[in-house]
Amino acid sequence: MARLSSLNASRSDWAHFARWCISRGETAIPASPAAIVDYIQDLAASDEAATVPSRVAAIRDWHRASGLDTPTDDERVRLALTRAEWHRRRAPVHTVPLDAEQLDTILDATPTNLIGLRDRALLLIGYAAALRPSELVSLDVSDLTVVDDGLAVSLMRSDVVIPYGADSELCPVLAWEDWEAAAGLTAGPAFRSVDRDGRLGLTRLGEKAITRIVQHAAERAGLDESRYSALSLRLGTLASTRLG
Repeated sequence: MARLSSLNASRSDWAHFARWCISRGETAIPASPAAIVDYIQDLAASDEAATVPSRVAAIRDWHRASGLDTPTDDERVRLALTRAEWHRRRAPVHTVPLDAEQLDTILDATPTNLIGLRDRALLLIGYAAALRPSELVSLDVSDLTVVDDGLAVSLMRSDVVIPYGADSELCPVLAWEDWEAAAGLTAGPAFRSVDRDGRLGLTRLGEKAITRIVQHAAERAGLDESRYSALSLRLGTLASTRLG
């Protein structure tokens, strides 16, 4: 009974991990320690950092209930869990919204290479559609379609259409078309890694990578990068909507 009660209590946490695995082509059970480490890092870089202990515990419980070895006992997972909790406790600055003026400043400092084209499209789409970090990283090329009214974005919660921007330099639709064409995207993840030599990766970016992109962009623009994260894009849009 105790084991059943534990599984019922952790069902939503387990479901979150299972969905994460599906979105990245990973096996949820048995899960690999490397996948769990990536999962912890994604959570730690998001607005769900506080859920890391309970979600790792759920992974442990569901493996035990299935009669499998618990990958959460792996030293790499333990270390990632410790680091995530340490960073969460020590963080002195909460994520702040990124307003339109700051976004404009950041985009002015964005390079014109392939990485810059990706970052510009990512930042503008994430801001214009008020996307959660998890939604931004889960986008596939097929989820983004240019239509007469702008850029149609297909999400799990709803579909949205981002209108064309009045300023071509700040237009999410044109930014997406530039990135899509330069990267030769036809299918798969919409936002992917690009190495220092400009080579396009195949795997989708994680939420931690989005935070790094936002922070590096803020730093280039002379802003205090420690104040921003992947969530700043959505928070900025919501804040401007409330003010408007």
